[in-house]
Amino acid sequence: MIDLHIHTVASDGSDTPVEIVSQVRAKALKAFGVADHNTIGSLAETFALAQKARIPFFPASEIDTLFYDQDLHLLAYGIHFDQAECRAWMEKIKTAKLDQTRKRVDKLKELGFRIDYDELMQISRGKMPTGGDYVRALSQDPQGRQDPRVINYIDGPRSNSPYMNFYLDWLKAGKPAFVPFEEMECDKVIQKAVSLGAVPVLAHPLDTPFEYARELKDFGLAGVEVYTSYHNREKEAYWKKAARELGLFITAGSDYHGKPVKPDVKMGIDCPEQNEILTNLKQALQKSRGIFLEWPLNKIFSPLA
Repeated sequence: MIDLHIHTVASDGSDTPVEIVSQVRAKALKAFGVADHNTIGSLAETFALAQKARIPFFPASEIDTLFYDQDLHLLAYGIHFDQAECRAWMEKIKTAKLDQTRKRVDKLKELGFRIDYDELMQISRGKMPTGGDYVRALSQDPQGRQDPRVINYIDGPRSNSPYMNFYLDWLKAGKPAFVPFEEMECDKVIQKAVSLGAVPVLAHPLDTPFEYARELKDFGLAGVEVYTSYHNREKEAYWKKAARELGLFITAGSDYHGKPVKPDVKMGIDCPEQNEILTNLKQALQKSRGIFLEWPLNKIFSPLA
């Protein structure tokens, strides 16, 4: 098995890099990748741990973007987490995400929810708030806690995964409190990622229009995440065919966040194209001069290595 899309506590995952690498070893994954949302905060530690454990590792960041009417997530593989320009870009993204969070809170207030921005950020400990953080913030006010819409996520029918469900019901594109991430247009994010030596892959495309993927390829999109917890067999077949037609390579990632966050998503994906996936990603990263760790060759592929 492999898993090229895993989250840690650096964004909205529940597991530390140490815990992630321990699970990767226990599951005997051939290779793994960490891709936290809009941050590179755990990559240096995870890289060092993977190097010590001699496990192939693909560092990445999952960046929120906007393309036309779609809220698309872009995986930037091989990103140079060790370079000042990359860190500065991540700080710019963080500032834009904080602005988006304020606007989301304002929209929720307009919808009658009782929520405070500062309280929300305190609950999220300064990180970008998850759907679960929003639910906890909405529960702080005694009156707000009695709101049937909030109860729905505390002990109602949507309480099985408040992290995902609140996002899907209120914050996602097309939902009542959606705020477009206008500062991060997908085509420009792709171009920036490429300029930093990263290889851009479209994460869990699901219902993304085929034509959008075709357009994004012209800006430098290199791959599509075909095997993911978001896709059923039909979607896997659709995006595998689409990727072949567009000349994009395919990848596989569970979007593992840990049991408390996404209880139904397990680490590791078993698919027949594992060797093809790893070969194509390595070749793309060697061409882009991105960072990755490979064993048993005992090499770190990086211009700085």
